[in-house]
Formats: sequence, structure tokens, C-alpha cells
Amino acid sequence: MDSKKQRRSRYSSEFFFQIINSIADFVRVVDVDNDVIYMNGAMEDTLGGDLSDYEKDKLAQQLLNDFSVTRRTLETGEVIQQDQYYKNQSYSVKTSPLWNGNGELVGAVEVFRRNTRDRILHEKLVERNKTMNHEMAMASLIQRALLPQKGFLKNLKIDYLYLPQDTISGDLFDFFPIQDNKFAFYISDTVGHGFASGMTTMFINQAMRTMDRKVLLNPGKTLELLHKKFLDLHLEMGFYFTIFYGVYDNKNHKISYANAGHNCPPILYRQGSGESLQSSGLPIMTYFQEVNYKGQEISAYPGDHLFLYTDGLIESTNKEREEYGLDRLKKVLLGDPWNSIRGVREDLENFAGKKLNDDLSILDVKIF
Repeated sequence: MDSKKQRRSRYSSEFFFQIINSIADFVRVVDVDNDVIYMNGAMEDTLGGDLSDYEKDKLAQQLLNDFSVTRRTLETGEVIQQDQYYKNQSYSVKTSPLWNGNGELVGAVEVFRRNTRDRILHEKLVERNKTMNHEMAMASLIQRALLPQKGFLKNLKIDYLYLPQDTISGDLFDFFPIQDNKFAFYISDTVGHGFASGMTTMFINQAMRTMDRKVLLNPGKTLELLHKKFLDLHLEMGFYFTIFYGVYDNKNHKISYANAGHNCPPILYRQGSGESLQSSGLPIMTYFQEVNYKGQEISAYPGDHLFLYTDGLIESTNKEREEYGLDRLKKVLLGDPWNSIRGVREDLENFAGKKLNDDLSILDVKIF
């Protein structure tokens, strides 16, 4: 009677090739000289069932692989996996060493798994990602083109810092003339990041730049009309933005302003002293159908600086999760008002490093 070991050996011998031939993947075996000694039925059918053994062997030597991979496996005994192409089809090829009972390397087996569909999907995703990245880069350029020009506008010097966390920012600010001696300014912060917030900043820019100049002279009415225009977009209820809007009267040295939920009140400061332009108001969102924004007024004279910013500045954190904060910001501004943006940026980087937690925007207006 056969021993259990003999039965197992015969069982393995009888069914080994049947098992391999039942595999839908291509299987090819090479000997220690890197010559093909076996290929399964799936591979033979692909090569052509009417070919002679010699022709099949010759074609098998050329199929999918130049045998540099099996040669490497035979030399090192390592398992290697890579992608190969054959007749416009993509295959994931895994090459493994074959060892005999004495631990000697006697050949290598290759398994070719067709992954053309996955490869095509991957390539489409890569191409779509490239297109999206290109579109985001173009949107970023458009956003930057919407920002005001740095430099002098009459006796006012405009400077700013614009640091999006991602390619597209939800922050926006502007400064532009509305009459001979009156200038409009605002800073806004849209919830979220990406295309939606980026498109909202463009809506804000166009709504403000095309608004009737008589309306723009009244900050409260301006924000109410902006809110109405936003409702006309019929966006989902959770989408919103905050904005602080003001008008500087260069002749009468007055700033009138109103706030729509912007939790970072601008700072009017000079050497050694300063104050926040505190004002309350609801964010601009579809949840509120009726809103009312109350305007306020403050004096501003030559030598003063108006500093507007978004929460990405004061909410930046250090390694200990401490926020930069308003007190630290005011200390930097009052210490060196003529180099405010440079001073704030250097102090912020010393405190929190260069990695941003959020979009960060600063608009600084110096009155001469």
C-alpha cells in the first residue's frame, strides 16, 4: 500500500498542471538557464493553438518580457513585480524563484495578470488630475489678478500679503476709488477651500466692482445689496462668507464701515497706539433672508495705518497648539508700524513656522 507521502506526491504530480492550466492568468516557467520550459493553457491559447511546439517556444521567448527580470530573479533569488505591455494590453507581472527540495534555485515562474482596464482607468485619472491641476493653477492666476495693485494711490500706500493654503484661496480683499476723494476697501473670507470658495471670491469681486457708486458710499447698504445678490445664486444653505467693508474719505479724514460676520476687526494704528474697528453683523449666507447692517465711523489722519486681515493670521498655531493671537499681532504693529507686513510675517514664521493652517491674507493701507 502506498504511503501517505507517496499518495501526496502522486496527487501533486497529477494535479499540478491541471491547477496551473485552470488559472486565467498567464503562467510561464523558465529553467535555470532562463529558457521557457512550460506555459499554461491561457498563455498557449493567446499564442495560438495551431502553432508547433518549436514556434510556441520561440514566441514565448519574446512574449511580454525580454527575460531580464527572470535573469535577475535567477541571479538573486528575489521576487520582482512590475508592469509590462503586450499588444496594447497591460499586465502586472510577478516573477518568483523556484527552489528544489535541497534548497537549490532551479528556475523561475512568472504570473501575468491582465490589468488593462485598471491601467486605462489609472491613466484617465492621472490625465484628469493633470487637467484639474491646470485648471486650479489658472484659477489661482485669475484670483491673484483680482487683487489690487501694490503702491501709491494718491496719498495712500497699498501693500498686502496673500498666502493661500492651497492653490485656490477663499480669501479676497480689494481697495479701489469710488469718487475723487473716497476709496472703497474690503476683506472677505469664504468657508472652505477649492473651486467653490474660489468661485465665490470672483463673485464678490464682480459684485463689488460693478455695484452702483452711490450705494458703495454707504457700507451698510452695500453689504445688504451684496447679500441680496448672493441669495440670487440659490446656493445651498451651509455655504457662506464673511466680509468687512469700509469707505475712506480722504478729504474729511473719516472711515465709515460695516461688518458682515468677519471676526477679525481691522486695526487702525499709529506709532505707539491703535484700536480695532469693532462692528457686528451676520455672515452673508442663504440661511438669512433679511439682514440689516449698521454702519459706523472713525477718524483717520495722515500717519495712520489701516490693517485688515483674515483669521488665518491670528489663528495660526505653534507646536504647542497655541494661537498667534490678536495681542501678539498688535504688539508687532505698534512696535514698527512702517514695516508692518514684513514684521508680522517674520514674527509669525518665528512663532508658527512657514506651514499654513488656513488661507492667510493681509491688506495694509498707509495714509500719508
